[in-house]
Amino acid sequence: MEKTEAIILSSVKYGDNKLILNAYTRESGRMTLGVAIPKTRHKASALPYCQPLFQNEIEYTVHDNIRRADKIMPAFTYRTIPFDTAKMSVAMFLAEILTKTLTYAEKNYDLYSFIATSLQLLDDQQYKGANFHIKFLIQLSKYMGIDIGAKLPIMPPYSLTFNRMLHEDFVGCEQIELTGDIRSYLLQKTIEYYRLHFETLDNIKSLEVLQKVFH
Repeated sequence: MEKTEAIILSSVKYGDNKLILNAYTRESGRMTLGVAIPKTRHKASALPYCQPLFQNEIEYTVHDNIRRADKIMPAFTYRTIPFDTAKMSVAMFLAEILTKTLTYAEKNYDLYSFIATSLQLLDDQQYKGANFHIKFLIQLSKYMGIDIGAKLPIMPPYSLTFNRMLHEDFVGCEQIELTGDIRSYLLQKTIEYYRLHFETLDNIKSLEVLQKVFH
């Protein structure tokens, strides 16, 4: 039996009583695990801890190179994200981004800690998160070895706003008032930069919902 903290990236129903979990784990990096759905539950949604970006502690066994999750317990319980439409749209968007960019990611304690603590901030009741997803992608690029920094070509007057976002922390970025058009432009440019490095980002399904909420 092995144990690790894990952030769920996605889950797929397999057969009548199984889930395939994709997760980014603290101890082993990207990992795929099988999960048996209890017979008394008939839907994947009945396993609340398997939702995208939920933070869990997973006990699992390995047999013939196949990992099976035997026990899943919350490592951190979200109190606002699952019940806030705006925050949930951010979570779904970031889960898709992470799923497509952490495809072969190895163990990285700093990266894991960044993702986990950032999401805990988003879950804070006082934090609205309107600019969170853009700042998250800016910070994530540093851990992915593709630091956006001053490399992103942003046209004036948007460049002044983007430069401020580069230097502010998550809380500071929350105080930056952006129109929907400016926020949409900055996100578009950030995604374009990511696409230069990750071919897997050709189609981001959750982007449309996010745009409707914040842009």
